[in-house]
Amino acid sequence: MSTHHRPVHRIRRVLAVSVGGLAVLTSLAACGDEDESSSEPDSGALTSSRVTESATAGAAWLDGQLTDGVLYNDQYQVNDYSTTVELAYALMAVDVELAESDNTGLDEITAALEAGIEEYATPGKEIYAGSLAKLTSYATDTGADPRDFGGVDVVGALEEQTADDGTTAGRISDVSEYGDYANSFGQAWAVRGLTNADSAEAAAARDFLLLQQCEDGYLRQDFSAPGAKDQSCDAAGGEASTDATALAVVLLHDVAEDEAELAAALDAAVAWLVSEQAEDGSYVGSSQLPTNSNSTGLAGWALQLAGEDEAAAAAAEWVLAHQVPEDCSGLLADAAGAIAYDEAALSAAAAKGITVKTAYQWRLATAQAVPALLATPDGAEPAACPTS
Repeated sequence: MSTHHRPVHRIRRVLAVSVGGLAVLTSLAACGDEDESSSEPDSGALTSSRVTESATAGAAWLDGQLTDGVLYNDQYQVNDYSTTVELAYALMAVDVELAESDNTGLDEITAALEAGIEEYATPGKEIYAGSLAKLTSYATDTGADPRDFGGVDVVGALEEQTADDGTTAGRISDVSEYGDYANSFGQAWAVRGLTNADSAEAAAARDFLLLQQCEDGYLRQDFSAPGAKDQSCDAAGGEASTDATALAVVLLHDVAEDEAELAAALDAAVAWLVSEQAEDGSYVGSSQLPTNSNSTGLAGWALQLAGEDEAAAAAAEWVLAHQVPEDCSGLLADAAGAIAYDEAALSAAAAKGITVKTAYQWRLATAQAVPALLATPDGAEPAACPTS
């Protein structure tokens, strides 16, 4: 998935999933290869009807990346709260019991996010709407209090960053000297969080997100300029974003159960995803992003939740081919379960290992792709240990 980076003193992302430090991995390892999958769409955004060895291995690797409940970026020497949230969602997708346990097993992550809320969402005079949206969703999905999360009313803070009227009604925005980086990723998180919190702003946020969907069914990543009279994707000739389209399906397919307009929009998004899948099961992120595991993983997760089993299995097999298998030696001896961004990243890691400079990419790719591995078909062979 693409991401906007603010200055190097702080990592910024506005989308999606992952977790670690959890006793849940013990129970995951006991599940064996997999149970039979259902052909029906999943009933919840955080649960799955089957567990696979490949998904379990990815979750275990992610778990080992956490330090005191948070991912630490050694390259920039900052806590990576954004990917930590995505990691938590990946683990909740892999383990049904964790997703239904009202914070059990997530205590360390929750404590880290609460302690870092100012650094992540409201540093100084800055206010990052996408960060608030992810925290609001996380709090409401894990049983924490979104009105008092680390001493902050994240729902209220997000509502303040959601436009009330005019052509931008429902649009989230940042307050930052570095510019407004709010986009469809954060908007989808905002729709989920505000809906979960029964916010009066939820409907407007949803309607603005739907404006980001073009007639062909895909969502664009970036918004129009705030002053544009027409804020829609079609009016701007918006470029397709696999990641934004898939994320909307993942986060909102259960929200849409009682909302016919949203359900129809997500059906169109799924149809577009099916039509865009390459023969080998993979996806490009956009015209600027090559075939990669982030985009393929998110799309595969969305397809699985939508009941598109054949397409989801194809995506899972492509991701599996980019996962470090067990029993590799050398520099990848401790990397079993990690998922490479692409073939080049896998080969580079065979020669140099997962380095300080590449760890962020590996963590994010794994967090966003692990849930897709829940659709790994029976008999699929793991990749061979990569060679440089």
